[in-house]
Amino acid sequence: MILHTFEKILKKTILAAVLCAWPAAFAGGVFVTALPRRPVTLDPAYMYDRYSVMAAVNIYEPLVRFGASSYRTGFEPVLAERVPTENNGLISTDGRVYTFPIRKGVKFHDGTEMTPQDVRYSLLRFMLADRIEGPSGLLLNPILGINSTRDKTGRITLDFEEAAGAVRVDGANVVITLKKPFPAFLAVLAAWPCVVSRNWCARHGEWDGAETTWKNYNNRPRENSYLKNHANGTGPFALESFDDTTGQFTLGSHDLYWRAPAPLDQLVFVIEPSELNRQIMLETGDADYAEFGRASVQDLEKFRNVTVKDGLPDYSLGRFIAFSFKVETGSNPMTGSGRLDGTGIPADFFADADVRKGFAYAFDYERYFAEVLRGRGKRLTSPVPRPGSPEKAAYYRDPEKAAARLKTAFEGRLWEKGFRCDAEYPLDDPDAEAVVDILSDSLKALNPRFEVHPRPVSAELFKQDIRAGRAPLFVKTFEPDYPDYYNYAFGLMHSEGLIPRMQRYSNPRADRLCAETLYKDGPARETVFSALDAIYERDIPQLLLYSPVNFKAYRSGLTGMDADWGMWGMHNFPDYYAVVKP
Repeated sequence: MILHTFEKILKKTILAAVLCAWPAAFAGGVFVTALPRRPVTLDPAYMYDRYSVMAAVNIYEPLVRFGASSYRTGFEPVLAERVPTENNGLISTDGRVYTFPIRKGVKFHDGTEMTPQDVRYSLLRFMLADRIEGPSGLLLNPILGINSTRDKTGRITLDFEEAAGAVRVDGANVVITLKKPFPAFLAVLAAWPCVVSRNWCARHGEWDGAETTWKNYNNRPRENSYLKNHANGTGPFALESFDDTTGQFTLGSHDLYWRAPAPLDQLVFVIEPSELNRQIMLETGDADYAEFGRASVQDLEKFRNVTVKDGLPDYSLGRFIAFSFKVETGSNPMTGSGRLDGTGIPADFFADADVRKGFAYAFDYERYFAEVLRGRGKRLTSPVPRPGSPEKAAYYRDPEKAAARLKTAFEGRLWEKGFRCDAEYPLDDPDAEAVVDILSDSLKALNPRFEVHPRPVSAELFKQDIRAGRAPLFVKTFEPDYPDYYNYAFGLMHSEGLIPRMQRYSNPRADRLCAETLYKDGPARETVFSALDAIYERDIPQLLLYSPVNFKAYRSGLTGMDADWGMWGMHNFPDYYAVVKP
């Protein structure tokens, strides 16, 4: 975008007043990152959003990590001295028992030494915390064969003795016994650093590791965790400060780090919701790295001292539209009257497949591709984006098919009366806003009585509304938790997956097929994926759009920022430990 000179000066003046709150990025050894949104928590057992993970991977460490150039190159040891394999005898022949020799001499940020008991405690804490919509299922599933510690009524059903027996200490080793073989287990561990100090946690009111107390910490509000804005890990950077009001936080180099102290002295993470202001910060040197949407690339490429590296791999599914199969309509402004009377929608509005398919045929995909993605991306044809995905998407823009579906829905009453509902998205996500605008325009072009209104809300309110089933449709993204296609299948098609739980979507056959994908390989696995594709085409629980092409923008002259793959490559985070400033 091209700003009038006066307007740009004014914006810089306003921004300068805000920037006085943190050190200038050009100070030696200080690296400033500008984020659009604050991290929700620094607690590794609660984090499940991009910016919390981005902070945590610098503070905490896993037992193993992905290979230096790609997850396809295998794993490297981190807090474990060796990567378990069948060849070295650290994975049992039946694929169920993993033995991790724990590295000696590793210091926490408070100077105490990490022990195998700390590792065991951390893994158990990660599982037993089990906050709704948290990450605990990632370990509960392979280790105990369950996705939650509670049943559907909220009653705790986990057997603590079973969990304690599955993760145990044997001398200098931590031994984990899986419920049954889980081929992606090392990938799960590599993607989620979570090792904390047991004694430090207990001293600050966290779980003490005892069987008699763990239920007190199960499914707590994340605000109750001391680790929400405090931290004590083994990673290359230690938490120095966290402003709970603004979300800004500062990390300093860990002088006792077991590899060697990081070249950078300090990382400062600034929260700036305005995409334009983040551009200005990067251009003027008030930030070294910032996160942007695709629409900013053309502007960033014009800046003299900014490097834009485009065409990077992106494993996310980009923005997509999720339909709620059962909406809470009581006192809910997003559903209007709560009836199909032209001024609202009923609770089961999107449970009607003709409505969902009508929306899918109405959406203007080419406009989204051109205006939002700027011609960079690949149309998604499956919830499991793999080499064997269908060549063409099942749904494409076809106003005639859209009208036919919507005329059929609710025995013709929908077309006659029309409807009104809101589509919700985070207010700091301009790409999500564009999705809603395009959907609204596409439907109104079919029938002027079709009204979808944008509803931008804070990230926290967005999560609350989805959790309560109040959002009739919403715009989401999905980044895989670890590099295995099972993660996509489970996350989007299984009734206990992250997205279907939000939507109240369930298909028993899809559940069975998702489970099968984990244990099959080659042509047998592709057969299962193809069956899931058929269910997706019939059910269309989400309207998938495009897999984006990733890019990153940073101040020129930085060493270590140009790699396509860092320690946390699945999430495309900078590996700050490798960065050197001139």
